[in-house]
Amino acid sequence: MIEERDGGAQEEAPLSISELLALVDDTLAEAFPDLLVAGEITKFTAAPSGHCYLTLTDGESSVDAVMWRNDARRLTFVPRIGEEVLCRGRMGVYARGGRMQLYVAAMRQVGAGAAQRALEELKRKLAAEGLFDPDRKRPLPFLPRTIGVVTSRAGAALHDILITARRRFPRCHIVLSSANVQGFEAPASIVAALGALERFGECDVVIVGRGGGAAEDLAAFNDERVVRTVAAFPVPVVSAVGHEVDFTLCDLAADHRAATPTAAAELVVPVYSELIADVDTLALRLDGAAARYVRNVRHRVGDAAGRLRDPRLLVAEARQSTDEAFVRLERALLARHAHGSTVWRRLRERLLETGRAYCGELERRLDGLDLRVHDAFSRRRERASTEFAALRSKLDALSPLAVLDRGYSLVSRADGSFVRAAGALRPGEVLDLRFRRGRAHATVVDIAEGAGSEP
Repeated sequence: MIEERDGGAQEEAPLSISELLALVDDTLAEAFPDLLVAGEITKFTAAPSGHCYLTLTDGESSVDAVMWRNDARRLTFVPRIGEEVLCRGRMGVYARGGRMQLYVAAMRQVGAGAAQRALEELKRKLAAEGLFDPDRKRPLPFLPRTIGVVTSRAGAALHDILITARRRFPRCHIVLSSANVQGFEAPASIVAALGALERFGECDVVIVGRGGGAAEDLAAFNDERVVRTVAAFPVPVVSAVGHEVDFTLCDLAADHRAATPTAAAELVVPVYSELIADVDTLALRLDGAAARYVRNVRHRVGDAAGRLRDPRLLVAEARQSTDEAFVRLERALLARHAHGSTVWRRLRERLLETGRAYCGELERRLDGLDLRVHDAFSRRRERASTEFAALRSKLDALSPLAVLDRGYSLVSRADGSFVRAAGALRPGEVLDLRFRRGRAHATVVDIAEGAGSEP
Protein backbone atom coordinates (compact mmCIF):
# COMPACT_ATOMS: atom_id res chain seq x y z
CA MET A 1 0.00 0.00 0.00
CA ILE A 2 1.34 3.44 -0.93
CA GLU A 3 0.63 6.53 1.23
CA GLU A 4 1.35 10.16 0.29
CA ARG A 5 3.35 12.22 2.79
CA ASP A 6 3.01 15.99 3.38
CA GLY A 7 5.94 16.76 1.11
CA GLY A 8 4.38 14.88 -1.81
CA ALA A 9 6.67 11.84 -1.50
CA GLN A 10 5.02 8.46 -1.49
CA GLU A 11 5.95 5.70 0.94
CA GLU A 12 4.79 2.10 1.16
CA ALA A 13 2.43 1.53 4.11
CA PRO A 14 3.66 -1.14 6.52
CA LEU A 15 1.82 -4.42 7.08
CA SER A 16 0.52 -5.40 10.46
CA ILE A 17 1.68 -8.70 11.90
CA SER A 18 -1.78 -10.18 11.36
CA GLU A 19 -1.81 -9.02 7.75
CA LEU A 20 1.67 -10.47 7.18
CA LEU A 21 0.76 -13.85 8.69
CA ALA A 22 -2.55 -13.92 6.74
CA LEU A 23 -0.64 -13.19 3.53
CA VAL A 24 1.87 -15.98 4.27
CA ASP A 25 -0.98 -18.37 5.12
CA ASP A 26 -2.79 -17.64 1.84
CA THR A 27 0.45 -18.07 -0.11
CA LEU A 28 1.20 -21.43 1.50
CA ALA A 29 -2.37 -22.64 1.00
CA GLU A 30 -2.22 -21.71 -2.69
CA ALA A 31 1.26 -23.14 -3.25
CA PHE A 32 0.73 -26.36 -1.26
CA PRO A 33 -3.01 -27.17 -1.36
CA ASP A 34 -2.53 -30.93 -1.09
CA LEU A 35 0.58 -32.57 0.40
CA LEU A 36 1.46 -36.11 1.40
CA VAL A 37 4.05 -35.96 4.19
CA ALA A 38 5.84 -38.89 5.80
CA GLY A 39 7.41 -38.61 9.24
CA GLU A 40 7.80 -39.89 12.78
CA ILE A 41 5.52 -38.66 15.56
CA THR A 42 7.70 -37.11 18.28
CA LYS A 43 4.92 -35.28 20.13
CA PHE A 44 1.21 -36.10 20.22
CA THR A 45 -1.65 -34.55 22.21
CA ALA A 46 -5.35 -35.39 21.94
CA ALA A 47 -7.23 -32.37 23.29
CA PRO A 48 -10.60 -32.72 25.08
CA SER A 49 -12.16 -30.86 22.15
CA GLY A 50 -11.25 -33.78 19.89
CA HIS A 51 -8.49 -31.93 18.03
CA CYS A 52 -5.07 -33.60 17.78
CA TYR A 53 -1.75 -31.73 18.00
CA LEU A 54 1.48 -33.44 16.99
CA THR A 55 5.02 -32.92 15.76
CA LEU A 56 6.49 -34.81 12.82
CA THR A 57 10.19 -35.31 12.21
CA ASP A 58 12.44 -37.11 9.73
CA GLY A 59 15.50 -37.09 12.00
CA GLU A 60 16.86 -33.77 10.73
CA SER A 61 13.87 -31.44 10.59
CA SER A 62 10.49 -31.24 12.28
CA VAL A 63 7.16 -29.55 11.68
CA ASP A 64 4.14 -28.96 13.91
CA ALA A 65 0.82 -30.37 12.77
CA VAL A 66 -2.82 -30.21 13.79
CA MET A 67 -5.72 -32.50 12.96
CA TRP A 68 -9.20 -31.11 13.58
CA ARG A 69 -11.89 -33.11 15.33
CA ASN A 70 -13.93 -33.99 12.24
CA ASP A 71 -10.84 -35.36 10.51
CA ALA A 72 -9.55 -37.13 13.64
CA ARG A 73 -12.82 -39.06 13.95
CA ARG A 74 -11.96 -40.95 10.76
CA LEU A 75 -8.68 -42.29 12.15
CA THR A 76 -8.59 -46.08 12.16
CA PHE A 77 -5.75 -46.25 14.70
CA VAL A 78 -4.49 -44.42 17.74
CA PRO A 79 -1.35 -42.41 16.88
CA ARG A 80 1.61 -43.00 19.20
CA ILE A 81 4.94 -41.27 19.71
CA GLY A 82 7.67 -42.91 17.64
CA GLU A 83 5.22 -44.22 15.04
CA GLU A 84 5.84 -43.66 11.29
CA VAL A 85 2.79 -42.14 9.60
CA LEU A 86 1.71 -40.67 6.29
CA CYS A 87 -0.27 -37.42 6.56
CA ARG A 88 -2.25 -35.72 3.80
CA GLY A 89 -3.06 -32.05 4.25
CA ARG A 90 -2.02 -28.47 3.50
CA MET A 91 0.53 -26.03 4.87
CA GLY A 92 -0.55 -22.92 6.75
CA VAL A 93 0.42 -20.47 9.45
CA TYR A 94 -0.83 -20.44 13.05
CA ALA A 95 -1.42 -16.72 13.45
CA ARG A 96 -1.34 -16.56 17.26
CA GLY A 97 2.02 -18.25 17.53
CA GLY A 98 3.34 -17.03 14.22
CA ARG A 99 4.61 -20.46 13.21
CA MET A 100 4.11 -22.65 10.17
CA GLN A 101 2.25 -25.92 10.66
CA LEU A 102 0.71 -28.77 8.71
CA TYR A 103 -3.10 -29.04 8.76
CA VAL A 104 -3.69 -32.81 8.51
CA ALA A 105 -6.87 -34.00 6.82
CA ALA A 106 -6.04 -37.73 6.77
CA MET A 107 -3.44 -39.95 8.44
CA ARG A 108 -2.47 -43.56 8.08
CA GLN A 109 0.25 -45.78 9.41
CA VAL A 110 3.28 -46.58 7.31
CA GLY A 111 2.81 -50.25 6.61
CA ALA A 112 1.02 -50.35 3.32
CA GLY A 113 4.44 -51.43 2.13
CA ALA A 114 4.93 -52.46 -1.50
CA ALA A 115 1.40 -51.50 -2.55
CA GLN A 116 1.85 -47.92 -1.36
CA ARG A 117 5.30 -47.66 -2.95
CA ALA A 118 3.91 -49.01 -6.22
CA LEU A 119 1.12 -46.44 -6.10
CA GLU A 120 3.57 -43.60 -5.53
CA GLU A 121 5.80 -44.90 -8.33
CA LEU A 122 2.82 -45.04 -10.72
CA LYS A 123 1.83 -41.53 -9.69
CA ARG A 124 5.32 -40.22 -10.48
CA LYS A 125 5.35 -42.07 -13.81
CA LEU A 126 1.99 -40.70 -14.95
CA ALA A 127 2.86 -37.22 -13.73
CA ALA A 128 6.08 -37.31 -15.78
CA GLU A 129 4.01 -38.19 -18.86
CA GLY A 130 1.86 -35.10 -18.28
CA LEU A 131 -1.41 -36.89 -17.47
CA PHE A 132 -1.91 -34.67 -14.41
CA ASP A 133 -0.83 -31.43 -16.12
CA PRO A 134 -3.31 -28.62 -15.29
CA ASP A 135 -2.88 -27.18 -18.81
CA ARG A 136 -4.65 -30.19 -20.34
CA LYS A 137 -7.73 -29.84 -18.13
CA ARG A 138 -10.86 -28.96 -20.13
CA PRO A 139 -13.67 -26.68 -18.95
CA LEU A 140 -17.09 -28.13 -18.26
CA PRO A 141 -19.91 -27.41 -20.74
CA PHE A 142 -22.22 -24.61 -19.64
CA LEU A 143 -25.43 -26.56 -20.25
CA PRO A 144 -24.79 -30.25 -21.09
CA ARG A 145 -27.50 -31.96 -23.11
CA THR A 146 -26.46 -35.50 -22.12
CA ILE A 147 -24.51 -36.51 -19.00
CA GLY A 148 -22.79 -39.88 -18.86
CA VAL A 149 -22.37 -41.64 -15.50
CA VAL A 150 -20.00 -44.53 -14.82
CA THR A 151 -20.74 -46.15 -11.46
CA SER A 152 -22.45 -49.15 -9.92
CA ARG A 153 -26.15 -49.49 -10.70
CA ALA A 154 -26.80 -50.59 -7.10
CA GLY A 155 -24.62 -48.01 -5.35
CA ALA A 156 -25.69 -44.92 -3.44
CA ALA A 157 -23.56 -42.74 -5.73
CA LEU A 158 -26.01 -43.19 -8.62
CA HIS A 159 -28.95 -42.29 -6.41
CA ASP A 160 -27.20 -39.15 -5.15
CA ILE A 161 -26.33 -38.04 -8.69
CA LEU A 162 -29.85 -38.62 -10.03
CA ILE A 163 -31.58 -36.88 -7.12
CA THR A 164 -29.25 -33.88 -7.26
CA ALA A 165 -29.34 -33.53 -11.06
CA ARG A 166 -33.14 -33.76 -11.32
CA ARG A 167 -33.59 -31.32 -8.46
CA ARG A 168 -31.34 -28.75 -10.12
CA PHE A 169 -32.41 -29.29 -13.76
CA PRO A 170 -35.43 -31.60 -14.21
CA ARG A 171 -34.97 -31.83 -17.98
CA CYS A 172 -31.37 -33.07 -17.92
CA HIS A 173 -30.68 -36.34 -19.74
CA ILE A 174 -28.51 -38.86 -17.88
CA VAL A 175 -27.07 -42.03 -19.44
CA LEU A 176 -25.78 -44.73 -17.07
CA SER A 177 -22.97 -47.02 -18.12
CA SER A 178 -22.96 -49.50 -15.26
CA ALA A 179 -19.65 -50.83 -13.91
CA ASN A 180 -18.23 -52.71 -10.95
CA VAL A 181 -16.45 -50.14 -8.79
CA GLN A 182 -14.89 -52.52 -6.26
CA GLY A 183 -13.01 -55.77 -6.48
CA PHE A 184 -10.59 -57.53 -8.80
CA GLU A 185 -12.74 -57.04 -11.95
CA ALA A 186 -13.49 -53.38 -11.25
CA PRO A 187 -10.70 -51.76 -13.39
CA ALA A 188 -11.64 -53.67 -16.55
CA SER A 189 -15.34 -53.02 -15.89
CA ILE A 190 -14.78 -49.24 -15.51
CA VAL A 191 -12.68 -49.12 -18.70
CA ALA A 192 -15.38 -51.04 -20.59
CA ALA A 193 -18.10 -48.70 -19.30
CA LEU A 194 -16.13 -45.65 -20.43
CA GLY A 195 -15.58 -47.26 -23.83
CA ALA A 196 -19.34 -47.83 -24.17
CA LEU A 197 -20.02 -44.14 -23.50
CA GLU A 198 -17.33 -43.14 -26.01
CA ARG A 199 -18.96 -45.31 -28.68
CA PHE A 200 -22.34 -43.87 -27.75
CA GLY A 201 -20.88 -40.51 -28.70
CA GLU A 202 -23.64 -38.22 -27.43
CA CYS A 203 -22.36 -37.31 -23.96
CA ASP A 204 -21.16 -33.76 -23.33
CA VAL A 205 -19.59 -34.64 -19.96
CA VAL A 206 -19.02 -37.83 -17.95
CA ILE A 207 -19.05 -38.43 -14.17
CA VAL A 208 -16.95 -41.34 -12.91
CA GLY A 209 -17.33 -42.20 -9.26
CA ARG A 210 -18.52 -44.16 -6.27
CA GLY A 211 -19.14 -43.67 -2.55
CA GLY A 212 -16.42 -43.59 0.07
CA GLY A 213 -14.63 -46.57 1.53
CA ALA A 214 -11.33 -47.92 2.70
CA ALA A 215 -8.19 -47.52 0.62
CA GLU A 216 -8.49 -51.03 -0.78
CA ASP A 217 -12.10 -50.29 -1.80
CA LEU A 218 -10.91 -47.37 -3.94
CA ALA A 219 -8.02 -49.30 -5.51
CA ALA A 220 -9.78 -49.62 -8.88
CA PHE A 221 -9.54 -45.86 -9.35
CA ASN A 222 -5.77 -46.02 -8.88
CA ASP A 223 -5.41 -48.63 -11.64
CA GLU A 224 -3.24 -47.47 -14.55
CA ARG A 225 -5.78 -48.63 -17.17
CA VAL A 226 -8.56 -46.58 -15.58
CA VAL A 227 -6.37 -43.51 -15.14
CA ARG A 228 -5.18 -43.56 -18.77
CA THR A 229 -8.72 -44.08 -20.08
CA VAL A 230 -10.00 -41.13 -18.05
CA ALA A 231 -7.14 -38.91 -19.25
CA ALA A 232 -7.73 -39.82 -22.91
CA PHE A 233 -11.54 -39.55 -22.87
CA PRO A 234 -12.82 -37.27 -25.67
CA VAL A 235 -15.12 -35.14 -23.47
CA PRO A 236 -14.52 -33.61 -20.01
CA VAL A 237 -14.55 -36.08 -17.12
CA VAL A 238 -15.47 -35.34 -13.50
CA SER A 239 -14.03 -37.73 -10.92
CA ALA A 240 -16.19 -38.21 -7.81
CA VAL A 241 -14.54 -41.01 -5.84
CA GLY A 242 -15.08 -41.32 -2.11
CA HIS A 243 -15.78 -38.58 0.41
CA GLU A 244 -13.82 -35.37 0.98
CA VAL A 245 -10.36 -36.64 1.98
CA ASP A 246 -10.36 -39.70 -0.28
CA PHE A 247 -7.99 -38.97 -3.14
CA THR A 248 -7.14 -41.25 -6.11
CA LEU A 249 -5.05 -41.06 -9.29
CA CYS A 250 -8.31 -40.91 -11.22
CA ASP A 251 -9.01 -37.58 -9.46
CA LEU A 252 -5.67 -36.23 -10.71
CA ALA A 253 -6.21 -37.40 -14.31
CA ALA A 254 -9.80 -36.16 -14.60
CA ASP A 255 -10.58 -32.68 -15.87
CA HIS A 256 -12.35 -31.86 -12.60
CA ARG A 257 -12.57 -33.46 -9.16
CA ALA A 258 -15.62 -33.45 -6.92
CA ALA A 259 -15.45 -34.42 -3.26
CA THR A 260 -18.62 -36.55 -3.51
CA PRO A 261 -21.00 -37.80 -6.22
CA THR A 262 -23.52 -35.19 -5.04
CA ALA A 263 -20.90 -32.47 -5.46
CA ALA A 264 -20.16 -33.83 -8.95
CA ALA A 265 -23.81 -33.48 -9.98
CA GLU A 266 -23.86 -29.93 -8.57
CA LEU A 267 -20.69 -29.15 -10.51
CA VAL A 268 -22.02 -30.44 -13.83
CA VAL A 269 -25.74 -29.58 -13.75
CA PRO A 270 -26.78 -25.91 -13.52
CA VAL A 271 -29.83 -24.82 -11.52
CA TYR A 272 -32.77 -24.39 -13.88
CA SER A 273 -34.41 -21.66 -11.79
CA GLU A 274 -31.15 -19.70 -11.66
CA LEU A 275 -30.80 -19.93 -15.43
CA ILE A 276 -34.36 -18.63 -15.89
CA ALA A 277 -33.60 -15.81 -13.46
CA ASP A 278 -30.40 -14.99 -15.33
CA VAL A 279 -32.31 -14.92 -18.64
CA ASP A 280 -34.95 -12.62 -17.14
CA THR A 281 -32.24 -10.36 -15.76
CA LEU A 282 -30.48 -10.25 -19.12
CA ALA A 283 -33.79 -9.51 -20.86
CA LEU A 284 -34.39 -6.57 -18.51
CA ARG A 285 -30.86 -5.32 -19.07
CA LEU A 286 -31.32 -5.67 -22.82
CA ASP A 287 -34.59 -3.74 -22.73
CA GLY A 288 -32.96 -1.01 -20.65
CA ALA A 289 -29.96 -0.82 -22.96
CA ALA A 290 -32.23 -0.63 -26.03
CA ALA A 291 -34.30 2.15 -24.46
CA ARG A 292 -31.15 4.11 -23.55
CA TYR A 293 -29.82 3.65 -27.06
CA VAL A 294 -33.05 4.95 -28.61
CA ARG A 295 -33.00 7.97 -26.28
CA ASN A 296 -29.40 8.73 -27.17
CA VAL A 297 -30.14 8.46 -30.89
CA ARG A 298 -33.09 10.79 -30.53
CA HIS A 299 -30.93 13.31 -28.69
CA ARG A 300 -28.27 13.15 -31.38
CA VAL A 301 -30.87 13.53 -34.14
CA GLY A 302 -32.34 16.54 -32.35
CA ASP A 303 -28.93 18.14 -31.98
CA ALA A 304 -28.11 17.49 -35.62
CA ALA A 305 -31.46 18.93 -36.73
CA GLY A 306 -30.74 22.10 -34.77
CA ARG A 307 -27.40 22.52 -36.48
CA LEU A 308 -28.79 22.02 -40.01
CA ARG A 309 -29.15 25.16 -42.25
CA ASP A 310 -31.92 25.98 -44.72
CA PRO A 311 -31.35 23.72 -47.77
CA ARG A 312 -32.34 26.56 -50.14
CA LEU A 313 -29.51 28.71 -48.82
CA LEU A 314 -27.09 25.86 -49.25
CA VAL A 315 -28.26 25.33 -52.85
CA ALA A 316 -27.99 29.05 -53.65
CA GLU A 317 -24.46 29.23 -52.23
CA ALA A 318 -23.53 26.14 -54.19
CA ARG A 319 -24.90 27.66 -57.43
CA GLN A 320 -22.98 30.91 -56.85
CA SER A 321 -19.79 28.98 -56.15
CA THR A 322 -20.41 26.97 -59.33
CA ASP A 323 -20.88 30.11 -61.47
CA GLU A 324 -17.70 31.65 -60.10
CA ALA A 325 -15.80 28.46 -60.72
CA PHE A 326 -17.15 28.31 -64.31
CA VAL A 327 -15.95 31.85 -65.02
CA ARG A 328 -12.50 31.08 -63.59
CA LEU A 329 -12.35 27.89 -65.61
CA GLU A 330 -13.34 29.64 -68.85
CA ARG A 331 -10.68 32.30 -68.35
CA ALA A 332 -8.09 29.71 -67.53
CA LEU A 333 -8.96 27.69 -70.64
CA LEU A 334 -8.74 30.74 -72.93
CA ALA A 335 -5.40 31.73 -71.48
CA ARG A 336 -4.18 28.19 -71.78
CA HIS A 337 -5.36 28.02 -75.41
CA ALA A 338 -3.60 31.26 -76.35
CA HIS A 339 -0.38 30.15 -74.69
CA GLY A 340 -0.63 26.74 -76.37
CA SER A 341 -1.17 28.31 -79.83
CA THR A 342 1.94 30.46 -79.42
CA VAL A 343 4.03 27.53 -78.30
CA TRP A 344 2.66 25.38 -81.14
CA ARG A 345 3.58 27.99 -83.80
CA ARG A 346 7.12 28.30 -82.44
CA LEU A 347 7.57 24.55 -82.38
CA ARG A 348 6.19 24.23 -85.92
CA GLU A 349 8.68 26.81 -87.26
CA ARG A 350 11.57 25.12 -85.46
CA LEU A 351 10.45 21.74 -86.73
CA LEU A 352 10.21 22.95 -90.34
CA GLU A 353 13.69 24.47 -90.20
CA THR A 354 15.15 21.39 -88.62
CA GLY A 355 13.30 19.15 -91.11
CA ARG A 356 14.57 21.01 -94.15
CA ALA A 357 18.16 20.82 -92.94
CA TYR A 358 17.77 17.15 -92.09
CA CYS A 359 16.21 16.35 -95.48
CA GLY A 360 19.09 18.09 -97.29
CA GLU A 361 21.59 16.05 -95.38
CA LEU A 362 19.66 12.86 -96.17
CA GLU A 363 19.60 13.70 -99.89
CA ARG A 364 23.37 14.15 -99.90
CA ARG A 365 23.90 10.89 -98.09
CA LEU A 366 21.51 9.06 -100.47
CA ASP A 367 23.35 10.40 -103.54
CA GLY A 368 26.65 9.16 -102.15
CA LEU A 369 25.14 5.77 -101.33
CA ASP A 370 23.60 5.53 -104.83
CA LEU A 371 26.99 6.07 -106.46
CA ARG A 372 28.61 3.49 -104.18
CA VAL A 373 25.86 0.95 -104.86
CA HIS A 374 26.10 1.52 -108.65
CA ASP A 375 29.90 1.04 -108.60
CA ALA A 376 29.64 -2.05 -106.44
CA PHE A 377 26.91 -3.54 -108.68
CA SER A 378 29.00 -2.94 -111.83
CA ARG A 379 32.06 -4.60 -110.27
CA ARG A 380 29.98 -7.52 -109.09
CA ARG A 381 28.36 -7.97 -112.51
CA GLU A 382 31.76 -8.01 -114.25
CA ARG A 383 33.08 -10.64 -111.81
CA ALA A 384 29.96 -12.76 -112.27
CA SER A 385 30.21 -12.57 -116.08
CA THR A 386 33.83 -13.66 -115.97
CA GLU A 387 33.05 -16.55 -113.61
CA PHE A 388 30.06 -17.60 -115.75
CA ALA A 389 32.17 -17.70 -118.94
CA ALA A 390 34.82 -19.82 -117.23
CA LEU A 391 32.26 -22.28 -115.90
CA ARG A 392 30.55 -22.50 -119.28
CA SER A 393 33.83 -23.36 -120.96
CA LYS A 394 34.46 -26.13 -118.40
CA LEU A 395 30.94 -27.42 -118.85
CA ASP A 396 31.19 -27.51 -122.63
CA ALA A 397 34.51 -29.38 -122.40
CA LEU A 398 32.98 -32.02 -120.15
CA SER A 399 29.64 -32.33 -121.99
CA PRO A 400 29.12 -35.61 -123.94
CA LEU A 401 27.40 -33.58 -126.64
CA ALA A 402 30.66 -31.83 -127.51
CA VAL A 403 31.87 -34.89 -129.48
CA LEU A 404 28.87 -34.56 -131.77
CA ASP A 405 30.47 -31.49 -133.34
CA ARG A 406 33.34 -33.72 -134.48
CA GLY A 407 31.08 -36.14 -136.38
CA TYR A 408 30.33 -38.66 -133.66
CA SER A 409 26.89 -39.84 -132.67
CA LEU A 410 25.31 -41.24 -129.47
CA VAL A 411 23.69 -44.70 -129.69
CA SER A 412 20.99 -45.58 -127.15
CA ARG A 413 18.37 -48.30 -126.75
CA ALA A 414 14.67 -47.82 -126.52
CA ASP A 415 14.89 -47.61 -122.69
CA GLY A 416 17.39 -44.70 -122.96
CA SER A 417 20.56 -46.58 -121.94
CA PHE A 418 23.66 -45.86 -124.07
CA VAL A 419 25.42 -48.60 -126.06
CA ARG A 420 29.11 -48.73 -125.34
CA ALA A 421 30.10 -51.92 -127.25
CA ALA A 422 28.77 -53.87 -130.17
CA GLY A 423 28.85 -57.07 -128.18
CA ALA A 424 26.02 -55.73 -126.08
CA LEU A 425 23.63 -55.62 -129.08
CA ARG A 426 21.34 -58.24 -130.53
CA PRO A 427 20.23 -58.60 -134.18
CA GLY A 428 16.89 -56.96 -134.82
CA GLU A 429 17.23 -54.56 -131.86
CA VAL A 430 16.02 -51.01 -132.59
CA LEU A 431 18.49 -48.26 -131.71
CA ASP A 432 18.25 -44.49 -131.41
CA LEU A 433 21.02 -42.48 -133.11
CA ARG A 434 21.60 -38.88 -131.99
CA PHE A 435 23.67 -36.53 -134.16
CA ARG A 436 24.66 -32.92 -133.66
CA ARG A 437 21.58 -32.02 -135.59
CA GLY A 438 18.72 -34.48 -135.57
CA ARG A 439 18.07 -38.08 -134.63
CA ALA A 440 17.54 -41.38 -136.49
CA HIS A 441 16.34 -44.92 -135.70
CA ALA A 442 18.24 -48.03 -136.89
CA THR A 443 17.80 -51.79 -136.70
CA VAL A 444 20.75 -54.06 -135.90
CA VAL A 445 21.31 -56.38 -138.90
CA ASP A 446 24.77 -57.72 -138.13
CA ILE A 447 27.24 -57.49 -135.27
CA ALA A 448 31.01 -57.41 -135.84
CA GLU A 449 33.05 -57.45 -132.71
CA GLY A 450 36.44 -55.82 -132.78
CA ALA A 451 39.44 -55.92 -130.53
CA GLY A 452 38.00 -53.24 -128.33
CA SER A 453 34.64 -54.90 -127.93
CA GLU A 454 33.15 -55.81 -124.55
CA PRO A 455 31.73 -59.20 -123.88
